Order: sequence, then structure tokens, then C-alpha cells
Amino acid sequence: MDNSIVTFHLDTKAKGKIMHSTIPYALSWGSHIVAGGNDGKIAFYEPTGDCFQRFDYSKDEKVKEFSCAAFNSSGETCLVGNFDRFYVYNFNSKRPQWDEICCKKIENYYSVTSCCWKPDGSKLSIGSICGSVDVFEICLKKARYKGKFEFTYVSLS
Repeated sequence: MDNSIVTFHLDTKAKGKIMHSTIPYALSWGSHIVAGGNDGKIAFYEPTGDCFQRFDYSKDEKVKEFSCAAFNSSGETCLVGNFDRFYVYNFNSKRPQWDEICCKKIENYYSVTSCCWKPDGSKLSIGSICGSVDVFEICLKKARYKGKFEFTYVSLS
């Protein structure tokens, strides 16, 4: 309730504390720690607690509180849920920064309350406060091999 995020590293037993701008309702850890709350701001933090990058949507009246967050298994792509929409961010390793890839708006979806990636990163499921569950297929490219096998590319690496 005091806007803090407490980290604990099991290997080194080191504790850390990150102060976010509001209570972090949307919180997940991938290649960075992402946090979002009811102030319309998304922040990516280093594991040390330093702010890596910030996205500010507080001036946009359509953006409400951020309610959930999830990274894919590689930690390169992050989804953050909002009211009637969700945002997808991708880490660009050439210019070390997070890029907003898309903002998917779904009319009358209301709050995105849960989100989860399939372990291989090929599917994304989101749930709303009204009880609907939607599954999205995520891929960069698909290829068929000898008409029997299908390869789904989910990341550049």
C-alpha cells in the first residue's frame, strides 16, 4: 500500500526496494520488472531498482488503471491489461529500450483482470471482469515442413 516493490534474490539473498509512482496492481518480472497502477503510467525497472524506462498515458482520458501484466517465457515481450484494451511492449536489444508494439482495443471488454502466455510463447490468453476469456495466437511467421509439420516462429531468436 506504500507504492513499494520488494525484491529478493534467492542466490545472493540480497533484498531490494523499488518505489513506484502508485500502488503497482500490474506487476511482472521478465528481462525487467514492469509495474503499472491507477495513475496511467507504466514503468520498467532494473532488478537493482533503477528506473529503466517509463511510458506515461496519464493525459489520455481513455486510459484507466492498469490491472495485470505478464511476460512471455523469453522475457522480451510484455502485455499490460487496462480498461477495454491491452498494451504489448517488446524489448529492442539493438537500442536497449522497450517499444510499444500495439494497443489492442476491445469494445465493452471492461477491465482486463488476468493475462497469461503459453510457455512456448505462441498463445496469449486474457480474461475480463465480465468473465470472458480470449486466446490470441502470437507468431512472427509460420512454415510447413513436408506437409506434416508446422513451425511457428514466436521471436527473432
